[in-house]
Amino acid sequence: MLALAVQVLCLLLWGLTWPQSAPINLSFVVPQDEVQPWETVITGFEKAHPNIRINLVTDPETGYTTDQREAIYTADFQADVAQYDLVYMDIVWPLQFADRLHDLTPYIEQDELDLSGFLATEVAAGEADGRLYRLPMRADVGVLYYRQDLLKQARMTLPNTLTELSQMVNVLRPSVGYLWQGSRYEGLVANFVEVMRGMGATWIEPTTGAVGLDTATTIKAATLLKQLIQQSISPDEVITYTEKDGLQRFMEGQTLFLRGWPYFWEEIQRSELADKVAIALPFSFNNTPGIGCRGGWGFGIAQNAAHPDTAWEAIKYFTSEAAQKQFVLASGFLPSRSSLFQDPDIVAKYPQMPLLLNYLENSSTFRPFIKEYGAASEILQTALGDVLSGQRTAETAMQWAQTETEKLLRPLSQGG
Repeated sequence: MLALAVQVLCLLLWGLTWPQSAPINLSFVVPQDEVQPWETVITGFEKAHPNIRINLVTDPETGYTTDQREAIYTADFQADVAQYDLVYMDIVWPLQFADRLHDLTPYIEQDELDLSGFLATEVAAGEADGRLYRLPMRADVGVLYYRQDLLKQARMTLPNTLTELSQMVNVLRPSVGYLWQGSRYEGLVANFVEVMRGMGATWIEPTTGAVGLDTATTIKAATLLKQLIQQSISPDEVITYTEKDGLQRFMEGQTLFLRGWPYFWEEIQRSELADKVAIALPFSFNNTPGIGCRGGWGFGIAQNAAHPDTAWEAIKYFTSEAAQKQFVLASGFLPSRSSLFQDPDIVAKYPQMPLLLNYLENSSTFRPFIKEYGAASEILQTALGDVLSGQRTAETAMQWAQTETEKLLRPLSQGG
């Protein structure tokens, strides 16, 4: 009996002193304004998965714009082993990244994951050739923030045309009129897509490759952005603005209108503007209902990932209803699961959620889902940037963008 007791004690001591396996580390890139809500979700994940550690990679200075994050992942795909097993991606990236991503379908089938709870359009955006490369984490749609208190005091309603907007701004000066994202990056493209779609124009038809940048309507849309500055409706410096810049200026309390995203609401409600601001669809400038550009972010797994199966475990957790609810409550971002737009806790904090679901489903537009999206966006950013800075006229810039985009998409338009 003594020998047996000694043997058991030795086994216990051996188990306590035996080196434990190191945790698996997974990384992905986020903008600075998502760090806090992600940390909330990751805490729960790591508690449930003590052998996995999640590293958030960001830049406190730049915050990492969409374009910067795209460049980071594109470079990482070239490495022998990915630094970022988890690819946290914009809704327009799956097609251009598909060759570098794992098909998630086998994982979904293996775990019998039910996708019916997600917004159907969000799931479809991650599909290509019958495969799924991106599982949606959060949805997004462009919106307009406006000072309902100032409009009410002046007994005015939301303007529908550029003329009406100009007249309102002149009456309510010295308030700044309208802020939007005019820097040469993806945010400018989203703003332009809303204006051109509101006027009835189309950038690229994905199935045919037809390009509509040199049409009279599209040129009119580009001219309108320039007119906003020329008519002092928007300040000159708007051509340098990203989301962060416009929101900060709006929060100073001297601006009537701001084009932005739903997550702005969280910060606005923590400011002196709480209860003074309302949400509407973006300006169409066309006496028609506005149209919001769809955004949204989700997860894929890099083909050169060191731990693809572990990455899938993280994706399952992050995109679950419970984790999305936690993320939304901590951030104000939109969920990708439809039931959460009606969740009592979420609606209590964000009463506009049912309205935003309606915007997503009935008053939104996507940027074109094409493999060459990144290059096509750069062409459009260049053309629009030249228009806003006065380097080219809208007609000349859009004709150049038409030619360059047609060259880019020539194999697609020829059916190749």
